[in-house]
Amino acid sequence: MVLVDFLLRGFIMFALLYILARILSKKLISQLTLFDFIAGITLGSMTSNTFLTPDLPLWHGIAALVLFSALVMIMDIWTIKSFRARKWLNSEPTLLIDNGKILEEGMAKVRFTVDELIGELRKSGVFHFRDVQVAVLETDGTVSVLRKSQYTPLTQGDIGMKGNEQSFPQVVIIQGNLLPNSLAATGYSEEWIEDKIAERGISDWAEIVTAQLDTEGNLYIDRSEDSLGLTRKDM
Repeated sequence: MVLVDFLLRGFIMFALLYILARILSKKLISQLTLFDFIAGITLGSMTSNTFLTPDLPLWHGIAALVLFSALVMIMDIWTIKSFRARKWLNSEPTLLIDNGKILEEGMAKVRFTVDELIGELRKSGVFHFRDVQVAVLETDGTVSVLRKSQYTPLTQGDIGMKGNEQSFPQVVIIQGNLLPNSLAATGYSEEWIEDKIAERGISDWAEIVTAQLDTEGNLYIDRSEDSLGLTRKDM
């Protein structure tokens, strides 16, 4: 019975943590602030403590997890509805470079070193301070960089050329399984893709690891490993 209770306790806590993580996932992952990072770690720690501490009543751990998650959700809603709350709870972006000049006051405010700034600029493909018009430290810790116009790469629009509109490709087959909704988004039919796959000499869809299709009819197929152990790709 002790083993059964232990396994049941683990299953319940796993399911509860999964549900709560799904509810909070967009905030905790895509807009990760310091508080969100701490909140995620705290949820995991509370779950493990409840799971591994038999003296702690299960419902106490569940209540604590739900309460903590509810408080995080309330703060999220509050920051969405109130600009002051958002500014106070999530802080605000900090200007680090203006017109190529490093702002020591802003750097000191967020305790950002020059070495860290150089690293963040390199991640944006910038290796000279003179190239930077503005650099801003966002609330999630990333640095947004705007280059000066003379150091910005030319685009087709800059030289008067009209480029073709790019379409968003859809993954239409995964491990031999057709994804109807993704295929419908490209505007092509199931019969059309069946013909294209047959043209590639593929009779068994189980050979297809993934297939990607865009609205212009460009089909990319990645097939499973052949007998030589090499991955063969059809373009």
